[in-house]
Amino acid sequence: MIKYLLGIMTIAALVLSCGGEDDANANGEDGFYSTEVPEADVLRVGIKQLEDSLTKISQDNGTDKKVTNLVQQACIEKLKLMYRSYPKDKDAALSLHKVSMMYSAMGVPDLSVKYADSLIENYPKYEQRWLVLQSNAMYYDMEVQPRDKEKMRYYLEKLINEYPNLDPEILDQSKSRLETIDLTFEELIKQQNQPS
Repeated sequence: MIKYLLGIMTIAALVLSCGGEDDANANGEDGFYSTEVPEADVLRVGIKQLEDSLTKISQDNGTDKKVTNLVQQACIEKLKLMYRSYPKDKDAALSLHKVSMMYSAMGVPDLSVKYADSLIENYPKYEQRWLVLQSNAMYYDMEVQPRDKEKMRYYLEKLINEYPNLDPEILDQSKSRLETIDLTFEELIKQQNQPS
């Protein structure tokens, strides 16, 4: 019984001695609860290694889907860390684009569009921005239920206005889709397949 009481008193003394510290330590400001972000070059190496692993996994039909998902998620987290920690880095916008594409490939289009929107908003000079605009327009055309014509219009008009020198075929398709925006994609296909 005495050993039991001594044990409880020791634990209580430890709790009380730790409880008197200032809030800075409780919030992890002393570094105890925080993690140091690696340098951008270290992150680049880690991202490349994970991307290489994903390439190898995709070529191996016997790989468990859970393993693939874990590697994809690890890659996504490193990519997010890159653009959040180093938003002005040369690979920040590309990292954000890759996050969007990976979520799309994983069948999570809502997150894909969310990160694509961040890319559109934060990196207006990103060279593949037109592709992100086109992708988001297609999402609101074919995947969202109910279709969101206003969002479609927003992305298509932005694409047409910001990239007047883009491949004429892509511009024509975007303008044509804008003109037929009231038709669903299925209705548009039916209309195009009807004999003249």
